[in-house]
Amino acid sequence: MSNIIVLGSQWGDEGKGKIVDWLTDHAGG
Repeated sequence: MSNIIVLGSQWGDEGKGKIVDWLTDHAGG
């Protein structure tokens, strides 16, 4: 999880949005 957070901070809002979509997709699945 920590790696995802680090990548999100580096990518910015766009990267975070993609990560959120990925997390919600897998968490909801």
